[in-house]
Amino acid sequence: MNQKQMEYFLEVYRQGNIQNAANQLYVSRQGVSKIIKTLEDELGQLLFIRNPHGLAPTDYATALLPHVQRLLEEYRSIESMRTLASQSKSVVTVYALDHVFAFLGAKFLWDFHRTFPDIILSTVDTTDDTALKGVLEKHCNFAIVTGELDQTRFYGEPLFFSHYCVRLHCDHPLAKKDRITYKDLDGTRVVSKGRAYHCFRHNMDKYILLPGLKIDLVAETADEQLIADLILQQQVVNIGYDYAAMLNPHPDIVVKPLGTEDDQGQTIYLAWDKTTVLTNASHNFRDFLLRWLPENGKDRIA
Repeated sequence: MNQKQMEYFLEVYRQGNIQNAANQLYVSRQGVSKIIKTLEDELGQLLFIRNPHGLAPTDYATALLPHVQRLLEEYRSIESMRTLASQSKSVVTVYALDHVFAFLGAKFLWDFHRTFPDIILSTVDTTDDTALKGVLEKHCNFAIVTGELDQTRFYGEPLFFSHYCVRLHCDHPLAKKDRITYKDLDGTRVVSKGRAYHCFRHNMDKYILLPGLKIDLVAETADEQLIADLILQQQVVNIGYDYAAMLNPHPDIVVKPLGTEDDQGQTIYLAWDKTTVLTNASHNFRDFLLRWLPENGKDRIA
């Protein structure tokens, strides 16, 4: 099975019609039919059955589909690598908790580019679970997530410690307190990142739901503009991390520490798969990041 056969198979599967698939592929109907017949002969299996509405995939074709999709993704990755190689470029892809790279700032990106102009740094804001899954599935080189890490699967380097905090309107009754406890949140309207994040699920279950506190969870979002609008317009309380809270200051929004004496935040880690051998570009990124953070005061949050 070659790349062309897989592309034709995938398009026929999507369209359920030879002519429509041919139109999408910009080839003749006869060309598509010939490729599909050749593929069926090679596999020894029927892939599509004609019906009054077009073509219906066989069970074998449906089972084959995810494997074809993965192989085509690999082909495209290889083609992308070939293009980069022709320009003497390498890519390091990092899946990070939302706003981490905003916290590092444009200076970090510029300093890294200036030091390693032949490395393209590709960053993606996502959830901690998705970031770690991306590392294991080889979609990215590194994840930047909260700890603790599964040490049987990941290596990890601590980057900085981030405190739990709440953001609220300066006129909110809780704004006068020096520190907010979880019990203080009982009966309040809350917005936070949501259960897509492991760190949110853990703390929400442990400190709010299991103790029986009642909150009005207005929304789950990481969108900073929406969070600010809800705080300012509806006096909603935002639960989050201090590294994110400091990025968008507002004169009417105050930030207060949240948590217990023994659980006030989490360490943010750079993580990578233990089964993966790091490329030279990945080594350079990791070493640069670990040097750059203390040199620029980003290993701690004021």
